[in-house]
Amino acid sequence: MRKFLQKPRNKAIFGVYLFFVCGSLITIPLNPEMGWGEKLFMICFNIISATIFAFIFYVLLNKLMKDEDRKHPADPEKSGINQVIWKKYKKPLILFVYFGGLFSVCAVILPMPIYTVAEKLVILLIAVVLITIFCILAYKVTNKMLQK
Repeated sequence: MRKFLQKPRNKAIFGVYLFFVCGSLITIPLNPEMGWGEKLFMICFNIISATIFAFIFYVLLNKLMKDEDRKHPADPEKSGINQVIWKKYKKPLILFVYFGGLFSVCAVILPMPIYTVAEKLVILLIAVVLITIFCILAYKVTNKMLQK
């Protein structure tokens, strides 16, 4: 495990994985509408799907970065792994995070039986505005960091 966490990209994948697993372990048992069987199924499903996605990202990123890792650090043509990924995949990454956030918010808010339709729409509108603002800010901050 120590060798796995030496690379920053593996730390990032592991951090996101732990975020999703801890989030599902905390939020699912608090849902009063679900029985214990449903809660257990949802926890297992979320952990398995997060593990599969983390494994896919691990394999893809390590396959993409194999050539970059082999270069000597003093090589003048090396522009940085983060900059290479950002130049190639910035639009798909931002869109994936944005639409993933919208989908998860809609999946959580719309089936809530506690609120009326108008209250759900107001909450959904606020969440969409916040997700949009955070994605734009993340895009700008990442661009500034990687241009230095």
